[in-house]
Amino acid sequence: MKISTKCVKLEMNTSTISLAQKILENRFSCQCCGACCTEYEPGSNRVMVSPEEIHRIMEGSGLSFEEIAEPYPERIQESGRDYTFGWVIRQKGNHCMFLSESRCTIYQNRPWICRTYPFMLDNDDLIVHPCSGLNRADSIEDPKDIALNLLKRQEFEHADEDRIRNIFATKTIPAGKPVVIDGEGIKEYHG
Repeated sequence: MKISTKCVKLEMNTSTISLAQKILENRFSCQCCGACCTEYEPGSNRVMVSPEEIHRIMEGSGLSFEEIAEPYPERIQESGRDYTFGWVIRQKGNHCMFLSESRCTIYQNRPWICRTYPFMLDNDDLIVHPCSGLNRADSIEDPKDIALNLLKRQEFEHADEDRIRNIFATKTIPAGKPVVIDGEGIKEYHG
């Protein structure tokens, strides 16, 4: 399953080139240190994932949905209903379950947030998270690839948010049992 199946083909246009230039100015080169996958304060390394991303990880890892993901921990409880929006990758101790000796064991199937770290788009603004791979003289990452991935990620996340909004607006959230509302529907969980 491809994550980008619903994404239109993005081309290098003026705004993409401008974004790539901003990324280039940060001279990023991943140091494979695993710091982004390790919790330094509660929730600091939480990786939000969509069902589509979880299915892709399942295909690559052989693990089940439940072995990979757990409900996003911040829940809403109102009128007997208990729900949250989305999933996060499970943790092993204080790090992502897929981190092994500072390496990602699902690198080829990693979620969008991991593909684009330490960069993020907030509307049209580039957000840069602290990372030891920034401001490196040995920058080897292609800023055009990062820019295109950021735009694909943004498009993917907007489409997923629209699906969740639609489900939330049109479906009845059951009372008395905790559920996750994601882009596929409303799913009961035990926890």
